[in-house]
Amino acid sequence: MKKVKHTNRMIVFLCAVAYFASYFSRKTFAAVMAEMLVEKIIDRPTGASIGVALFIFYGAGQLISGILGDKISPKYLMSAGLIVSGACNLLLPLVPPWAMIAVWAVNGFAQALLWPPIVRILAENLSHEKYVTANLIVTCGAHVSTILLYLYTPLCIRYMSWRAVFFSSTVFSIVVGIIFLVAMSIVLGKEEKGTSTSAAKITPSTSLYRVFSESGIIPIFLAIVAMGFMRDGIESWLPTLYTEAFGVSTEESTLVSVVLPIFAIISVFLVRAIHKKPLFNNESTGSLVLFGISTVLCLALGILIKIDEKAIRIVCLLLAAITSALMHSCNFLLISCLPGRFAGTGRSATVGGFCNACTYVGSAISMYGIAFISERSWSATAILWSAICLMGMGFACLAYGRYTKFVKSNV
Repeated sequence: MKKVKHTNRMIVFLCAVAYFASYFSRKTFAAVMAEMLVEKIIDRPTGASIGVALFIFYGAGQLISGILGDKISPKYLMSAGLIVSGACNLLLPLVPPWAMIAVWAVNGFAQALLWPPIVRILAENLSHEKYVTANLIVTCGAHVSTILLYLYTPLCIRYMSWRAVFFSSTVFSIVVGIIFLVAMSIVLGKEEKGTSTSAAKITPSTSLYRVFSESGIIPIFLAIVAMGFMRDGIESWLPTLYTEAFGVSTEESTLVSVVLPIFAIISVFLVRAIHKKPLFNNESTGSLVLFGISTVLCLALGILIKIDEKAIRIVCLLLAAITSALMHSCNFLLISCLPGRFAGTGRSATVGGFCNACTYVGSAISMYGIAFISERSWSATAILWSAICLMGMGFACLAYGRYTKFVKSNV
């Protein structure tokens, strides 16, 4: 029993470290984009295109990775993803701007090789209850990685160069990829194939169209697009917003971005704690509440961002950070919790893949949309965010009836 418990802990730890490294090598461009714009290495449309390339290939790669994950050992996919991502971080500072788009697209696909295999490893080796907890731990590893990256980046910019961020990520990602492959092989050993959970053994018995139709999940897919737009839009553009709206240095604007993952961790833990409450136990109503609060916060941000005072600057930062945190909570409900509702249909993996893909459709749209609107006004950008959140509320409302009935019938 102790051996099994120790093995399970090591599995969770290794997955968390791998996901930590993947986020570090995924967020590097977002962390230094403001500095690259200031140094005129890239222009705003190119910066947006680089971000969009990652989001599109990451989103599409989720579906492909899920299929490959059923045929290829997860440890090989994850190690390959980390090593290729490290190579992309090495190449990006060395190529011309137009080639950066292609390099970061490859990085997006490499990153997609991480999450579906992690889900398979955890699901096949842990009970459902422990799986949910492990999912939270692995997700928090990504947020901690983002915090350290945003603390590390200003130091690189000040004492070395923005290029040092990418080169450091290269070494870290490749080393972790190799260690993960060796360590996971030792930990799992001959038990790697293991036994799946009861949910994993269920074969799809109902058509996908019927599952989507009867569950009312299609409007939720659209709500997820809105969530992805907000979550990654704020994270990617906050350093640039802070630099341009308030005239501060890129080092300061990158440093203040540390509040985003800190708030995200707190928010996700809070939602996890109250997930059993009636309002948040239903993902459609829970996301509706989160979108509603965000609508008001973004509207306030759009009004206050025009005022150039230090106290207002702090308030604007808090408004953006809280909104970002609420979107991460929404992500936890719709991406981590919701697919589990479909275990009885044998379609939870498929639904999870669709949900992830929808997230990054929104992320890709946000890069171009925010790039276009922000050139005219950051105040208008915040108003746009408020409108997107309002749309998310509307889609959650449309899903409520059928989805609530579906949840009750599958309890």
